[in-house]
Amino acid sequence: MSCASLRLPRELKTSSAGWAMYGRDAVHSSMTEMTSTRLEQIWNHNVNAGFGNFSPIIKNGIVYVGTLKGEIYALDVVTGKEFASKTFNGAIFSGPAISDSIMVVCSSQSDKNIFAYDIYSGSIIWSKQIADVESSPTILKSEIFVATVKGDFYKFDLQTGAEIFHKNFIGPIRSSPAVDDSLCVFGCDDGNVYGISAVDGRQIWKYDVPQGGIWCSASMNDSSVFIGTNGGRLLALGKDGKLEFDFATDNKILSMPITDERCVYFGCDDGNFYALNIHSGALIWKVHIDAPITSSASQTTNQVFFGGLDKNLYVIEKSDGKVAQEISLPGRVRTQPAIWKNHLVVGAEDSDVYGFEIK
Repeated sequence: MSCASLRLPRELKTSSAGWAMYGRDAVHSSMTEMTSTRLEQIWNHNVNAGFGNFSPIIKNGIVYVGTLKGEIYALDVVTGKEFASKTFNGAIFSGPAISDSIMVVCSSQSDKNIFAYDIYSGSIIWSKQIADVESSPTILKSEIFVATVKGDFYKFDLQTGAEIFHKNFIGPIRSSPAVDDSLCVFGCDDGNVYGISAVDGRQIWKYDVPQGGIWCSASMNDSSVFIGTNGGRLLALGKDGKLEFDFATDNKILSMPITDERCVYFGCDDGNFYALNIHSGALIWKVHIDAPITSSASQTTNQVFFGGLDKNLYVIEKSDGKVAQEISLPGRVRTQPAIWKNHLVVGAEDSDVYGFEIK
């Protein structure tokens, strides 16, 4: 395996467990159904480049991480050993997304900048040129949803690359879309949250945010949509676009909100990590660190995990907000941690990918 081809053996066992895209799945649940107690670092691997704000992905025990040099690395989740790497065009700000054997990679500052790549044959299935992409693509079933910084929003067929729809919006889109069978939701620099049809792209609703743009990605549960704004508001919207609650913070929110049955959790540039009542928006607890939090959190049934610009990785108890663990790393942490079985992986600004065992 060489830098010219990222090719993996066919004998890898298929598992339903995985973190196949930013936020783990198309609705960005960021949830792994397990009980955790603490993290133990077991490896680190230097990739000689920085990362965007999204996440590595993990499928069948392989970690895939994109870099700002346009490279994708494949690492063993247990040992950190590098299986393979490949250079694509441009800079990869977003995380890749994977379905079965097809990995979707999006980039910026290049000619062709969206690729569907077969990880077993080591070949590009199709590629296209669209405007620069700075947010992670979302895959639902056999379709890809992707946005650009010129305000384009596309839906492509995963297998063929055929364009299913293409919509234009006024401002850049830096928000990774959350998608279910009928609804696709994302924020835009024009100050609106958009709800469009996941089938044909027609606009179903939009919610105007007076305080300016939205770089935060949305998440969904069965009834609601959650998104943060650059004006420091955490919004809960019904799937009909109507406001359910609006929680004010002291700075912009870049950390994607995640939910369980009880709470919505998110970090903020004001240095606080918040837990709000998922129905009323009332503050349940908050944890303060001495730095902005841009990393989106991931979660098990009892804990949340996120990084800070203070170079720490945090493990927080959902029940009361107690800091269960604070792990110092050599670089600031902007990326969302990814979880596969009893392993957690995160990138830091020292150009290292860190692997932990979840105890």
